[in-house]
Amino acid sequence: MKKWIVAVCGLCLLGCNPDKKTKVSTEEVHFTTSASSVLFFKNVRQIYYERQENNAAKAIIYRMRSRVHNNSIPLLYPAIVYLWAQDEAAVILERNEFLADTDTLRFIWQDTVQQTSGEYVFPNGDRRTHYRLAAQLYHSIQEEHRLWLQTDSGRIPFFVSEKEREPFRKTMVDYFRLVNVLR
Repeated sequence: MKKWIVAVCGLCLLGCNPDKKTKVSTEEVHFTTSASSVLFFKNVRQIYYERQENNAAKAIIYRMRSRVHNNSIPLLYPAIVYLWAQDEAAVILERNEFLADTDTLRFIWQDTVQQTSGEYVFPNGDRRTHYRLAAQLYHSIQEEHRLWLQTDSGRIPFFVSEKEREPFRKTMVDYFRLVNVLR
């Protein structure tokens, strides 16, 4: 009986994070929120974020508290912009000082299991462009790809540690829940 209870508890714990491997389209863009997704975010997930209100834009910007603050390495921080007057949310990628003077970012990814590689290009455009790169980087984190930032002088490792990857992944899961991509 005790082994059965332990097995059930173990399965429940594994099931507590069902979104960790759920695939999300990098091309299909989602911005619309629902009353239930906003309620869930505000009641359960908001405590993990710094909150900045912009009354003129009728928006609230959320930034993960646990994100790494280091200007000696390249980092992108996803921020969730909740546009409450429009029932929409967008994900915007904010650059740290290391990337501040770079117009177009190029990321190289490598799947060491499948022996494949590719490139993500980010010209810093509108919210659709931000969504696509954020979804692509989220996919690479899920697939445990090796990532590099391509510069004129060579490749710089990107999202090397779990401390760099996990706040990005969690923010994206929260965003995908907010726009009803993940349930």
